[in-house]
Amino acid sequence: MTNASAVWVWVGLLWNERVQFALEHYGDRITDVAIFAWSVDRNGGLTETFDPSLLDPYREQWPHIRFWGCFRNMDDPDDGPRAIFDALRDSAAARGHLADQVQSQMFEAYPWLYGVDIDMEYGGDTRSEESEAIFQAVADRAHGLGRECSAALPPLTSTGSIGGENWVRYAQLGSILDRVEIMSYDFAWSGSAPGPISPGFWLEEVYDWAASQIDPAKVHMGLPLYGQFWRIHRKPDPTEYRGLPGSYYAAWQMFTGVTPWSSRHHNTGWICYRDQSSESLWGISDCYDWRFPQQTETSRGVLFDQFQQRDYAVRYGLPSAVPLWSVTDNSVGDAHLTYQFHAAEVIDNTGRPVSPRTGYTLTTEVIKRDPVAATIIDDYAGASELDNLYTQPDGETWFWWQQDQSSYSQFRGSGRLRFANDFGSQALYALARYQYVDAGAFRITLQGITAEADNTGQVRLLDTDGTELASMTSASRPVGADPGSGRAVLALRVREGTARVYYSISETSVPLALEEDVTPAMDGVAEYDTTGQVWLDHSYLGDGWWYQPREAFEVEVNGSTELFGRLPREGVEWDDRNRFRPLEDVDEPESRAGQETSISQDWVYEHWQGLPIATGADTEVVVRPTDHDVWIGRLMVIDRDGASLVYFSDAQTIVRWRGRADHDWGLAGIALWTIGQEDVRLWDQLEGGELPAETKRLNA
Repeated sequence: MTNASAVWVWVGLLWNERVQFALEHYGDRITDVAIFAWSVDRNGGLTETFDPSLLDPYREQWPHIRFWGCFRNMDDPDDGPRAIFDALRDSAAARGHLADQVQSQMFEAYPWLYGVDIDMEYGGDTRSEESEAIFQAVADRAHGLGRECSAALPPLTSTGSIGGENWVRYAQLGSILDRVEIMSYDFAWSGSAPGPISPGFWLEEVYDWAASQIDPAKVHMGLPLYGQFWRIHRKPDPTEYRGLPGSYYAAWQMFTGVTPWSSRHHNTGWICYRDQSSESLWGISDCYDWRFPQQTETSRGVLFDQFQQRDYAVRYGLPSAVPLWSVTDNSVGDAHLTYQFHAAEVIDNTGRPVSPRTGYTLTTEVIKRDPVAATIIDDYAGASELDNLYTQPDGETWFWWQQDQSSYSQFRGSGRLRFANDFGSQALYALARYQYVDAGAFRITLQGITAEADNTGQVRLLDTDGTELASMTSASRPVGADPGSGRAVLALRVREGTARVYYSISETSVPLALEEDVTPAMDGVAEYDTTGQVWLDHSYLGDGWWYQPREAFEVEVNGSTELFGRLPREGVEWDDRNRFRPLEDVDEPESRAGQETSISQDWVYEHWQGLPIATGADTEVVVRPTDHDVWIGRLMVIDRDGASLVYFSDAQTIVRWRGRADHDWGLAGIALWTIGQEDVRLWDQLEGGELPAETKRLNA
């Protein structure tokens, strides 16, 4: 059997005519079937949830297929998956009972099973060794009976799991198991923003990492056979997801006009595109015109870029003010983007030209960010800034370093690095992103108050005399990692009567860690200090009271304007430069009014319902990025009553990644979630070359 020859599928959670049709007519293209037929409880007991004997006709028809008994930890009505996972981690007796149950309930009850497949999910960030003990107990029993043991594992890259399944260690599990299926789908899911379910950049990261940790001949690339339908015409209710999963044929029916989005919509076909990254199909239903962010007529003061292969436009903030050390003016100025839209009628399935029944909505993709302290200095370790913005007391030797053939740079050194200004009694905020070269501590001091974090994750707030006021333990950070890896983020805000420490492993979100009443020294000093060598790649200094929001932009159409994205706030005052400050000494999130108290780091959708645009007319749409650092994505003129953004797999999607699984990584094959949802043309494209010669003769 050649590489990438295996075609692994799951059955049991879905069992309908389509599943049975695929098994009956295309079993010669399938090598392995894992049967979701058991759930595991906290004591290691297995409960049968599906009758494996339903597979008997297909075992007789296709004797080459390897059938695997699969158990999962997500079907218990009393205990959630995490509780079951933890119970099995905690108890050797429960793990032993599980091994006994695999022997009796699977292999003795169904002696034709080739092996056992483990689906343990929702294990969290920690307890890797205890988790591996579960897999080891099951694998040892299977091997002792002459069977194999496989597992469906969460997708990881070198930086971890997008779903928080960081208990997984590929190398250790790969040494225990005979095969693994990596569930590399649901990067975008029902509760996320629309996007490819398995984006190409992410698949590459996952399998580059997996193939470096596990023998590639054991690895199956997990691919989705389904699609997701995200409603984008309105903000969803807080209790519901924006998206709904569906099969390939549900998407096909929508985009060919066989079925409308709802009873209020026309039976009209819509254009579908192929995403170059994922090779999946995508389209916007009930959309009458749309633009990528860079498809402007004119633009000023904005930049266009791409993140995770998604286009966006952004107005960045200024790195400093004139004069130096004052607070920057980051109001919008003349920055803008101008688009030309033409909402055209479309033809329904009776040949009539149609348009929305109750009007249009302008929907825009946007990524918002938490407000930032109004900028004094925003420095990404620029070459000239080390000498211009900082002083090095007592002869410390910080120096500037740049990575070869890259714009990435760092300040490297130890000891004190002080901002070259006397700030008097000004309230200040400072943030540093850095990594430890030596074990030790990194400190930020403002007005005599110090925030400290060491490589073990110990975070402390110190008074002017060095007395510890508060402490906490957070994520530890590696020592001596590659440049730009294993970083920490520490921040400190000092006002007249309070100090707040913030800590994270990423600047995506830096939450409050410690808060105490203090009496600052008001000595005008702002500095960093270390007990060992560190590498610093982002230094930020801002005002301690005033904030710059990073959430809103304004849209103008036919003389009317609408502000998109602004969070309502209470107990704040605004100045004439789009800055605000709380009227009382509270942390900024406490000023957010209403239900939207958190800011997602994902794409969100802002709407102008009742957009003043006429069908068939050219209409100018002007976008002004009111706040800086707001990423603006696709702009869509859609049906006010409803529209969806849909991503789904077809035969070409699967065949393309099957080829890459073979040629790029030399993997064992592909694992498809799940048959019954697929573009049936897939099986024709998988015909020939997948199975060994003796199997083809058997099925001739």
